[in-house]
Amino acid sequence: MRCICLLVVLLSAGTAGAQPVSYQLQGDVALGQKPAIRITAVRKVTDLRIELDRDDGKHFTIRHAALSNGQAVTLPVGDGAAGKAAYKGTISVKVPGEGPWSDGLVFDTLVRAPIKVSYDADHLDLDKRVLQFKLSRTAASAELVVIGEDGKPLGTGAATYKQEPPGTWLPITWTQPPDTRVMIMKLRVIATDGLATSLELIPWSVTIDHEDVNFGVDSAVIDPREEAKLATSLARISEVVKRSERFVKMTLYIAGHTDTVGGAKNKQLSLDRARAIAQYFRRKQLAIPIAFAGFGESVPKIKTPDATDEPANRRADYVIGPTGAPPPFGGPYRKVRAAWQQLR
Repeated sequence: MRCICLLVVLLSAGTAGAQPVSYQLQGDVALGQKPAIRITAVRKVTDLRIELDRDDGKHFTIRHAALSNGQAVTLPVGDGAAGKAAYKGTISVKVPGEGPWSDGLVFDTLVRAPIKVSYDADHLDLDKRVLQFKLSRTAASAELVVIGEDGKPLGTGAATYKQEPPGTWLPITWTQPPDTRVMIMKLRVIATDGLATSLELIPWSVTIDHEDVNFGVDSAVIDPREEAKLATSLARISEVVKRSERFVKMTLYIAGHTDTVGGAKNKQLSLDRARAIAQYFRRKQLAIPIAFAGFGESVPKIKTPDATDEPANRRADYVIGPTGAPPPFGGPYRKVRAAWQQLR
């Protein structure tokens, strides 16, 4: 969400009775627009001319042919460059039957660059209750509301900042009762120029505790004797879905793994086993989206030498996370590239 304030400033001496024109400045605009001066003729004028010097040394000349009595024109100022600027110059016209007239102009403008908040999972510590974010402008303050799995507020946080430059990691902490889990974080940030933005973060995920399925050697077929393990896992997954589906759209992510026996074929084998588990859950009417990926031997639970038969590494991890967000896997997973597939 972005809030743009429009500032209209009356320029000095811009409405004195003896003047043939009055003028107003629209000096606070969004990026992509230019500040502008609105000129209104008190009586007929010709050869309208504005000469301006900007504080960065650039000179601008603005011309308009003529205005009849009561007619108005809006003329853009400058080149639309982002940021604050100070202008100094003159406005002049010719008044038929009276001759030339001019007046001095001194004013400031602000072209507001977009306000953008960015963050990543590495700068969120849910245990210590610290969120760090970056702002594309100089930040003045921030407010945070955290929402729990029941959709109700868990706690709040607030912070003020000391003119740290844009792009600095800025912390905000929050309060939260023990033994509760954050689902949604609502962050509002105010820049030093008054511009504000709000966004919603969903750091929520749930790792499903389960007993791993034992597959046959070089096989991705689920032995019927192993289905009781999957039935127990499905019940736990369904419990999470029932509790939280009112508040967030969710996806089940299944990450397949192997031990170091098998070499090059392990990546495909782990993918096939993750797919088999995903298909079982779908056959049992799990309705939420399911994504799966094979990591082969690249993310072991227990580090072993090559060609080591280690049952603990022949596993799959089940994690529920928000639909549309990156897969909720951290730590060693971030060092490995895997193609997540959606179960159709």
